[in-house]
Amino acid sequence: MLLTRPEHWLFSVKALLAGLLALAVAFWFDLPRPYWALATVYVASQPLSGATVSKAFYRVIGTLAGAAMAVLLVPNLVNAPPVLALAIAAWSGLCLYVSILDRTPRGYAFMLAGYTTAIIGFPAVDAPERIFDLAVARGEEILIGISSAALVSSLVFPRSVAPVVAERVELWLADARIAARDALRPSEAAAGRTHWLRLAGDTAQIETLATHLPFEAAFDRRALALVRQLAPRMLMTLPEISALRDVAAELDALGGPSPSAAGLIARMEDALERTDQHAFAELATWLDTAVAAVAPLGCWRDVLELNLAVRLLDLAQLLADCTRIATALAEDAPGRAGPLSFPIEARAARRRHNERGRAALAGATLFLALTLCCAFWILTSWPEGAAAAMMTAVAASLFATSDDPAPSIARFAAWSAVAVALSGVYVFFILPQVHSFETLALSLSPALLLFGLLIAEPRTFVPGVALGILTPSAMALQPAFDANAEAFLNSGLAMVAGMAIAAATTAILHRADATWRAAGFVHANETALAEVADPRKESNAMGAMFDRLSLLAPLIDAAREPLPDALRQLRAGLNLVDARKSRDALPERARRRLDAALLRLQRAFGRHAPLNDDVLAALDGAMRALRPGEAADRSALLALAGLRRCLFPGVAPAPLKLSEPSS
Repeated sequence: MLLTRPEHWLFSVKALLAGLLALAVAFWFDLPRPYWALATVYVASQPLSGATVSKAFYRVIGTLAGAAMAVLLVPNLVNAPPVLALAIAAWSGLCLYVSILDRTPRGYAFMLAGYTTAIIGFPAVDAPERIFDLAVARGEEILIGISSAALVSSLVFPRSVAPVVAERVELWLADARIAARDALRPSEAAAGRTHWLRLAGDTAQIETLATHLPFEAAFDRRALALVRQLAPRMLMTLPEISALRDVAAELDALGGPSPSAAGLIARMEDALERTDQHAFAELATWLDTAVAAVAPLGCWRDVLELNLAVRLLDLAQLLADCTRIATALAEDAPGRAGPLSFPIEARAARRRHNERGRAALAGATLFLALTLCCAFWILTSWPEGAAAAMMTAVAASLFATSDDPAPSIARFAAWSAVAVALSGVYVFFILPQVHSFETLALSLSPALLLFGLLIAEPRTFVPGVALGILTPSAMALQPAFDANAEAFLNSGLAMVAGMAIAAATTAILHRADATWRAAGFVHANETALAEVADPRKESNAMGAMFDRLSLLAPLIDAAREPLPDALRQLRAGLNLVDARKSRDALPERARRRLDAALLRLQRAFGRHAPLNDDVLAALDGAMRALRPGEAADRSALLALAGLRRCLFPGVAPAPLKLSEPSS
């Protein structure tokens, strides 16, 4: 696969050209460490041109901020090495904390600001009077590498972000159709787990890709606005499909749907099989009329079938909107999406979930790892301690967003050792035979091409980055060749040792796994549900629940927990929102019963306690107090019935006697 994909070869050749260009410019300006420019190319290069420019832009900001902090700290604290080490460690940890909280490409600037201070500051400890020159040189070399990567990526067969986003959305829609089809067939519902996970995870990836759109040369702001309208609708599709699955399964247990309900299901299945972009829009129009014509409710089955019709209508509107947006993105015509049907903003305005505990743990881990490395450096007067401290900061930062960073850091360290060995081959056997830049470029090209191929493939990204960064750094390419075996070996060992310290510290502190993090999301959702259930105050907590859903998918896959449990929480929140919206139009007795049920839920969720029979009885009592002939009462009834099915799955049907049963 690595040797046959044309896009991988194209990326690798472009990275090679950018790397050689950066190295040539750095040599031409006679910069002290030209290899930093070459290594920067392999840090900044991305397969998509917009992503490369985005990363380059934020890397410039982070580098300049980190260099400025190094210039501020080193001259003032160099006479107190422990204080200087603590200051750099604290600054790096703080920057990493903010970076993880940000969760956008902009967060890369904060992370760079942290470990750039370590990269510039630690080597300057022995010569603090040179800190400004070192910072300027570092900035120049980074800027050359970044500019080269962005220039080549934008001019040489640029690969735009927009078509990739459109392609991902089309794949997402195909999975959504399969998941919806499986949900309508109770015997096949269990087969949809893979699709549920992919739908939630792909939504987050599409959002992340779209953040690079403003860095495209031919950027259309309407495309980014469309993706921002698309993402919440994609997430909303998941609880709707989950609700359909539960309703279909319960109707199946009651003997199957009535002929009218079976007709609704058949129309949806027909639309799911069609590929034209108008299928769901036509279905939504037809379902809107069908829902308005539903017969009076008389029993639990009638409530279920009305719920089925409403869920089918919502899903048809959502899929129609997603199809319109996907078509507009694929045709590069954002203005043709037209008006959207589903009012997502009225259900939950998107709000980011902040994992402050996780960010604080990552920052504290980096701080402790750097402190330990610097303490060993100071106490032993280790000549290569600066190199070890630099790599400790880099390794602990790069993989901090992983659920279990220690294995990734250890893998990075192992491949860094390979990079040191490879650079040794170059330094002692190949470079002595090089006498011009042309022969240097020829000798480096095979290795650099391999590094690019490895970086382009997600499965080999870590080895590729390790080799791409560490091989030029360990070679320490200079205009004049100067090979010192002892210095080379000590420097290489120090870099690997620094990463080993980062891996060990991370392994000790990061004892929690994906299961623990997923449990934290569930706990946060319960707190949000308590806030939404309280009828005495307004809440916008649903937006954060939607955001957590996109974060939960990879965790649930790793923890082997069932995704429907997370979706049930989101569905419960949406039903709570609907119940609260309908309460003001209810008569006093029904409103009191509804408020009593909501307050019981609020107390249970607030205490993170299991829901008991008292809550179930309160929900049933609130439903019996409603008048199904009234529009407001019917909305409240659907919301309460949805809550009952979310929170008490498998419990016997509600003992309702709303009116004469419908025929």
